[in-house]
Amino acid sequence: MSSGLTPLGRRICVVGTSGAGKTHVAEALAAKLGLVYVSNDAIIWRADWQETPQDEVLEGVDAATQADGWTFDGNLGGSPEDQLVLARCDTLVWLDLPLWQVVSQVTRRTFGRAITKEPLWHGNQERWRNVFSPNSMVWWSIKTYRRRRRVYGTLFAATEQAGKTRIRLGSRREVEPGSRLSLPGRLDSSKPRLTRPGATATIARVLVSS
Repeated sequence: MSSGLTPLGRRICVVGTSGAGKTHVAEALAAKLGLVYVSNDAIIWRADWQETPQDEVLEGVDAATQADGWTFDGNLGGSPEDQLVLARCDTLVWLDLPLWQVVSQVTRRTFGRAITKEPLWHGNQERWRNVFSPNSMVWWSIKTYRRRRRVYGTLFAATEQAGKTRIRLGSRREVEPGSRLSLPGRLDSSKPRLTRPGATATIARVLVSS
C-alpha cells in the first residue's frame, strides 16, 4: 500500500528571503539525506568580503551542481548561475515565513555573529559597522521581503516548474530544530504548498535537526 508520501529529490534548492533560515534547512537536509551541501555565499564571496567575479561565480555554481545529489541555499533571480541552479534542481523548498519571524531571526543572527565573531565562509566575520549601516542584513531582509514573496509565488505557480517537487513552508515551527519537515494532508490549490504530478500534499518525513 502506498504511504501517500512524496519523496524529496536529490537536487534540492532552498530559497527564501535573507534570514529565513535557508542555510539551516539546506545543511540539515544534506546531512539527513547524504547529499552535498553547496553554500551560495561561499561561492559569491571571497575573504575580506570581496565579491567573486561574475564569471567565476558561474563556474563555481556549475562545478558544484554537477554532482548527482546536493542541497543549495540561495535566492534565485535572472542571472545565468541562478537559472542554472533552477534548471538542474528537482526540488524547490521555499521558506515563506511571516515578516516578523524573519526579522526576529535575522536580528538575532546578525548581532550574535557580531558579538561572537563567528567565522563564516573564507574566514569572514560580521562587522559592527555593517550591522548598523543602510546595507545591514536586517534592513536588506526587510527591504526585499515583499519582492521575494512575489517572485517565488510566481515561480511556484509557473507551469514549466510543474515537474519539480515544490514545498512551501509558512512558519518557523515547520523548520525549527527537532521538528519534522512535513506538511498537512490538505492542499489549497490557490496557494500551492506542494505540487508534483500524482502526489499528495504531504512530503517524506525528513527530520530537520541541528
